[in-house]
Amino acid sequence: MPVITSVPALTPTTSSIVASTGATVPTTTVALPATTLPAPTTVAFDPAAIVSPSGTSAVPHPLGQVISRVETTKKQIAITFDSNMTDDMLAKLDKGTVATYANTEVVDILEREKVSATFFLAAKWVQRYPELTKRLVSSPLWEVGSHSYEHKGFTPKCYTLAVLPPSQMADDVTKSFDTLKPFGGNQVPYFRFPGLCVDDTAMAAIAPTNVTVIHGDVASGDAFGTNAQAITDQVLHAAKSGSIVVMHITKANAPKTQDALPGIIKGLRDKGYELVKVSQLLTAGPAA
Repeated sequence: MPVITSVPALTPTTSSIVASTGATVPTTTVALPATTLPAPTTVAFDPAAIVSPSGTSAVPHPLGQVISRVETTKKQIAITFDSNMTDDMLAKLDKGTVATYANTEVVDILEREKVSATFFLAAKWVQRYPELTKRLVSSPLWEVGSHSYEHKGFTPKCYTLAVLPPSQMADDVTKSFDTLKPFGGNQVPYFRFPGLCVDDTAMAAIAPTNVTVIHGDVASGDAFGTNAQAITDQVLHAAKSGSIVVMHITKANAPKTQDALPGIIKGLRDKGYELVKVSQLLTAGPAA
């Protein structure tokens, strides 16, 4: 049985992720340096069956926890990609001050190199880019989960994001999956909080949705990053068996992802890692 890992508490700095605390809702918000994440501690869990919105794939998962890494002896790593979309971003698109928040080059690279990946899509991004969404859900290489509907902060002071009231959080998550559902294809009931900002209140608020929360233990640094080699080096240095790498396909806000990705893919494969979807990683047991 795999073991899910979560991140211990740190002194707040510039960004946040969650740790298991053993409380009723076993989470606590912590802050991290911009491009590093702390070594995880391990928390065992009992597997339960979960069915995706498309009616497929059941995988073990721990409800009420945030998954940042899977402890496994198999050399497997999951690369994940977020798409963000706020009302302010939509306004910039409509005004023409931003060309696009859809990085098709990243998708082309993944397809060409036959790389499995998991995407967390904000529903307003899905509505803006339906054709690219269709492409993502239709490929057997990939799976798609939710990155919220409005991409508002689920905690106070989540970067510059507007704050979503707790009373609206479950509806936001449900609406995001309702937006994805008509696209069919390879959808999974995984949710990633905007900005990776989460606390006990947010976890309690979304509990009725029964989603599995997936964050990560490797922050690539591609969000607003301007040095492709630095992004590549960060991932290759930090990733290990069972890691979940966090990247982005929002072109204007992550302009170097497509330049860093080929080196990441080659570097991880040269080290003997298999690049898999999160659903595959969650079922990774000890190597035979």
